[in-house]
This record gives sequence, C-alpha cells and structure tokens, in this order.
Amino acid sequence: MKKPLTLIVCYTDKGKEKMQAIEEILTRRGRDTVCLERPSGKDWVSYYWDKAGEILFIGAAGIAVRLIAPCLQDKMKDPAVVVMDEKGTFAIPILSGHVGGANELALLLAEEMGSLPVLTTATDVQGKFAVDVFAKRQSLLFSNRMLAKKISAAILRGEKIGFYAECPVEGELPEELESCPREEMLKDFPLGIAVVQSPDGEGRKDLETSGSSGAKILYLYPANLTLGAGCKKGKPAKELEDFFCRSLKSLGLRKEQVEKIGSIDRKEEEEGFIELADQWNIPFETWPEEVLKQIENVSRESGFVRQVTGIGNVCERAAIQGSKNGRLLLEKTAENGMTLAVAAKDWSVAFDEIICSRHRAGKL
Repeated sequence: MKKPLTLIVCYTDKGKEKMQAIEEILTRRGRDTVCLERPSGKDWVSYYWDKAGEILFIGAAGIAVRLIAPCLQDKMKDPAVVVMDEKGTFAIPILSGHVGGANELALLLAEEMGSLPVLTTATDVQGKFAVDVFAKRQSLLFSNRMLAKKISAAILRGEKIGFYAECPVEGELPEELESCPREEMLKDFPLGIAVVQSPDGEGRKDLETSGSSGAKILYLYPANLTLGAGCKKGKPAKELEDFFCRSLKSLGLRKEQVEKIGSIDRKEEEEGFIELADQWNIPFETWPEEVLKQIENVSRESGFVRQVTGIGNVCERAAIQGSKNGRLLLEKTAENGMTLAVAAKDWSVAFDEIICSRHRAGKL
C-alpha cells in the first residue's frame, strides 16, 4: 500500500515554530510530511482529504472542526485529525481516533513534545482492549464494523470476549479476552474474535451470523498475499481481475488481502498487470529468470513455458518470491491464456505493545 502523508497546518508564528519541530520529529519517524502555513479559504482541505492519512492542526479546535466538517465521509476512510495548541500543551484527537490513528499520533506527540494527550474514546479512557486499535497495530483487516462496535461495548460492560488465532500469538492476552484453542469454542461466548487467513473459509459465514441477534464472530485477517501471475500479451486488466477474484473467492480470501502482484521481468511492461496493480493500489513486482530459478519447490513444470521464459513455472515461483518464501495457498491454475498462483507471507500477532499510558497501560 502507498504510505499516506501527514499534513501539518499552522496559523501563527508560534504555531510555525511548533510545526517545524514536529515536521522534523515525524520525518525522523519515517512519515512523509507536508506543511501549510496560514492557508486561506477551504479548498485545500478537500484537496488533501483523500491524500493525507493524518492532519495535524496547530491552532484553535474550532477552526479545525469548521474546516473538516464538509469533508467527513466514513470513519474507515477519513484521515486522522489531531489539534494541538500553539504552545504544544495539549494534543487532542478529534477524528478517527482508533482506525485512522489519531490517538496514536497524539501519544507520539506526547512522547516527543511533552504534550498532554487528551483521549476521549471510551476504551482508552478506561484502559480497555480496543479491537480496532489491535487490528490497526497488527495490520489486520475487518469488514464488520457494527460487530467491532458491539465488541467494544461488551468489553466496556465487563463481558469476556472469546479469542481464537490460527497464527502464532506472542505476549499475554488482555484480561478482556478469553483464549480459545479451537475456533468452534468461540460459539460458547456471546461475542468472539477470530484471527484467520481466510475470512470467507468454509463454515465461517455460519459462525459469523450464528448469534441470536445477528453477527457473532468478528474475523480479522492479514493483507499478506502475493499473486504470482503470467498471461498472454495484451490481456486486459478487467479479465485478469475477474480471474484473480474468482480464484481468491474459491480459497475464502478477499482481494484486499493482496499486497502485491508478481511475475517474471519480461512481463514488467505488461499493461494489464500494471493497470490492475494501480487500481488495487498495490505494487507490481518482477524478478529476473536467475532469481526465480532458485525457487525449486513448485508443483509442476511446463516445457513450453520453459522454452519461452527459461523456467517451467513462473507464477508459483513469483508468488513464493514475493511472499518471502511464504506458504503456497493456490498452485498454478490456468484459464484462457492467464496463469495464477497465490502464496501467503508468514505472519503472527502480538499483545505486547503499549497503546495507552493510563492506569492499566492498555496492553495489546
């Protein structure tokens, strides 16, 4: 995914000094920054709204609220918005505290600038586990927003949430969660969280909706897939996309889990791959024959493909290479001049990151 930038806005000379200091800190932390001094009008807000992952206003909160109000869309899409006074005394998240990362930015500013983070989200105030923060920190995706809200509400009421993960888990589970060694044990809880590779795997839709009042199990899943691909010259992006999506669906996977498309370097100018990668906002990577040849564990070789490319199975090798020697989930499959293999990069989750400096430290 493309790294979103951090937009910093100020309105006074004192604010400019603070903006310059923060820009240096965030750049050191690996963030791309853009600074605006005393911007006029409102058009600049809408221009940056979809480009910025974070917006930091140095000035009055009222100004920030009035400027961003017309741009508000969805908590899953809106950027994080934090307001800081020109002295740097307070850092106040006012939008997208969890999913967008406004709380995290406020805590970073507190650590670096000595500011007081003013967190108002309920789970942070009470030092409780927040599933949306956990998902963001662990680079996990989820689509059932209402269920995530139900889980947070249940945690605030003091209810235990079942937790299952099919990947390695590091650290100690928060006290709000109850470990379930088997996925079916989640049915013993009013609500549960399952960390899985295939969110649409067999039987999981039934589990997700088996609760008496709607969805019951919130599935969290990684974006760790490489699509190793090949095709005849000139295949349109739409045809490639249809093939890829049907193949992913057959595995219980979703296209948002794909982190890259890969192939051999002689395909680096293939317009269908380039266009599709751009539409999905992911990289298209290629490797030379010499690199792909080093991968030996493939299902089968094609004499014709070897004659053309120098290796007998491009797609599986590209999938494995792109996933850093990951697990092959789909062996080479072919359709109408297109080939595809899917590999998953190794992954795990951890509960040892501190997200809140309050009385319980809000361990994840």
